[in-house]
Amino acid sequence: MIYLYWYLGVGIAVLAVVYGAHRLTKEKESESLRELLEAVNPDRKKLSYRILNNVVAPILAAILVVAVWPVAVYMKAKEMFKKKDDAEVEEEREFAVERQHLLERLTVQEVEKREVVTDPLRAAPELPFGHLNAAWKEFLKGQADGGELWSFSARWQTTWGRKELRSGYVLVQNGSPGAHFLTVWRDIPDDARPDDKAKRAGADDIPGWLRRQAD
Repeated sequence: MIYLYWYLGVGIAVLAVVYGAHRLTKEKESESLRELLEAVNPDRKKLSYRILNNVVAPILAAILVVAVWPVAVYMKAKEMFKKKDDAEVEEEREFAVERQHLLERLTVQEVEKREVVTDPLRAAPELPFGHLNAAWKEFLKGQADGGELWSFSARWQTTWGRKELRSGYVLVQNGSPGAHFLTVWRDIPDDARPDDKAKRAGADDIPGWLRRQAD
């Protein structure tokens, strides 16, 4: 009998620890989220639902933890180690244009003349970059006084080893590339030869990219 008391005592202690950890890590439900959940499930507003959710379910969970606390300890430890492993996962590198990627200094007028979209079906407006004209205008707002506009092309390898070709235009201030506007973003086959690297994106790449962005 004493072993049963000892087992239940440890279970109650585990319950207190698990409950405390849950209260510390639980995020408060926002008002907007509560309203959304109530709209999806109207039963949440009923008194019977609240009693089941806020009283009966916690009591049953507490009894279960006390009864099978070794399982609760295992599950909590597994959850903690999983969060630790997830935090240590290497984050994806963020692409940034470097000086060696720069190709040609251009004016805004030269770029816009080069990038006018001509669609025989008139699905895209006959403007620089077509449907992305507004995004282009917004990009130009970041050009500071004395800043330069350059074209660029870069071979990029992601954290996971995927090779990509990224091309477009970048704002350069005091010799340092800054914000960029992509016109080409495509994967490079693993069997591509080094001499396949293009100094400038092909004309057929840009419309394809624009179509993907416009969809």
